[in-house]
Parts: sequence; structure tokens; C-alpha cells
Amino acid sequence: MELVNATSKTCRHCLEANLVEEVKLARCSQCNAVYCIHFASNIDPAHCTECLSDVTLHKETVTKTYTHESYDEATDTVNTTEYKRKARSIKLEGLDWLFAQRKIVQLSDESLELAIEYHREVLNGMLSERERRKAEYLHRFASVKTVYPTTIDGAASSTTTVKRTKTISSTKAAATANGILQSMAAGGMNAAAILALMEKVAAQTGVKK
Repeated sequence: MELVNATSKTCRHCLEANLVEEVKLARCSQCNAVYCIHFASNIDPAHCTECLSDVTLHKETVTKTYTHESYDEATDTVNTTEYKRKARSIKLEGLDWLFAQRKIVQLSDESLELAIEYHREVLNGMLSERERRKAEYLHRFASVKTVYPTTIDGAASSTTTVKRTKTISSTKAAATANGILQSMAAGGMNAAAILALMEKVAAQTGVKK
């Protein structure tokens, strides 16, 4: 699926559909460029991929074990009790996030309420989609028959405290490339056709895979 021109953020598929269907195009509130759904930001569709891409999410889950000792006079022993607490840290970084923070403090009470409800509905939609995907993933083997062993020779168990860290980054180049791939798929190109086109471009530009 080709773009309208080399610097366009609108693919021909959406441009043609916009002539006969309801709104398919939007105008970025930051750069004022017209863009289609394939070049909308994955973080906030109200912006294009280039104007909202420099955001990094850091998620960290830490399990901390606490030990409590108490003296039992009846048995003259010291009893040790362990309990665990989990904490999750979420941190956003990036120039686009800093820009958003500066804008938030300038909003009026009415604009702030409108923005909160708008993003709340967007959040609810995203959470619903995430739960749907989780359920689909958990039930991927629902139709597969499981065969259990008849005997067990031995078993062992252990408890491990794990610190999990996850980082999700978004860049302008990656967001733009993703938009191009999505527009190609929307135009009817399958994975094989997209791969063949990429190999052709790589051969013409001398880029090695």
C-alpha cells in the first residue's frame, strides 16, 4: 500500500475510503498534518506517530520478604515468621511525556474534566481489549487433550523471590514503520507480499538483511 507522497502520513487506501465513508482522516493537533488511522499514534490516536512517539514505560515488580521474630515464654523459644509484600513501580519517560505534563498544568477546570473523561473511556476500551486478549491466550489450548503420567518418581519444590522489570519504548522510526506495514495490510497485501516488497527495496538500496 503506497502513501500519497514520500512525506505523507495518509495511505491511498484511507484517502480513497474517505471520499465515500465517514471520517477516515484526522489532523494532528501538534504538527497540523493530516493523517490516517495507520499513522495515528499507538499511545494517543489524537496525535500522529511522529508527534507522539518518544515515550518509554518502565514497569517494575518487586517482592520483598520481611522477617519477624517473637519470643515464646512457654516453650522458651524464638519463633520466626516471614511475610511478603509486593510493590509495583510504573514510570513514564520521554520528551513527549514531559511535553504532556507541561500542558496538563495549563488546562482549565472544564478542559481538565473533559480530558479526564475522554481518556478514561479510552483507558476502559484498552483494558477491555487487553483482558479479551489475555482470555484468548489462556484458552489457546482449550481443545488440546492433555495426557498425564500414571506414576511420579519424585517431586521437589522451591520458593524464589523474583524481581521483574519490563521496559516498553516507542520511537519515531519504529512508529512510522509500523504505520506503513499496517497500511499495506489494510490495502490487501499479505505477509508474503509485504516481505517480497521489503526484499526488493533492500536489494535496490543495497541494504543487507
